Amino acid sequence: MRNHVLALVLVASVCAPATVEAQRSYIERPHTGGRPFQLDVHGGFTWWGVGAASGIRFGIPLVDNGFVSSINNAVYLNFGFDFYWLRWRCHGDGCRDWDYNAGFGFPVTLHWEFYLHENWSVFAEIGAQFFIHPAWWADNWRWRGWDEPGLWFVWTVGGSWHVNDWFLLTLRIGSPYIAFGMTFQFGG
Repeated sequence: MRNHVLALVLVASVCAPATVEAQRSYIERPHTGGRPFQLDVHGGFTWWGVGAASGIRFGIPLVDNGFVSSINNAVYLNFGFDFYWLRWRCHGDGCRDWDYNAGFGFPVTLHWEFYLHENWSVFAEIGAQFFIHPAWWADNWRWRGWDEPGLWFVWTVGGSWHVNDWFLLTLRIGSPYIAFGMTFQFGG
């Protein structure tokens, strides 16, 4: 029995460094070939206005092997549609002090993804979002002191677990929301 345990420990110690080295070298291998298109469906919570957010993004690969040619990375142009159910401050006669209503966003971001392992990637996004404020749906919105911006700065960081070649689970944290979703890859 003792010899079996020693043999098992020896095999594990010999195999473990090779596995760690293989994982470490995945990002160090530049990508060759094309990248797939991405369709991301997500939902979560918004920091601005304290409410719910959901949306859809479409990613078009711009640079197949990213801005850093010596590692496995890619750059995408993402655009999409976001739906918000937001709390916003209502001013004027006949309205409550705080109210919830629908808002809509149209984001465009530059998405830079780093492939750490065959099953894991991390990314950063930066861009802008044209925003249709909930006050647009309120009666007499022009006279209620609405002064919120119609354009937002968007930034997020996140990661994806690549379940297989075409399906990913994705988490985004940033502005204007934190969201969890599914990413579908096709083409490429």
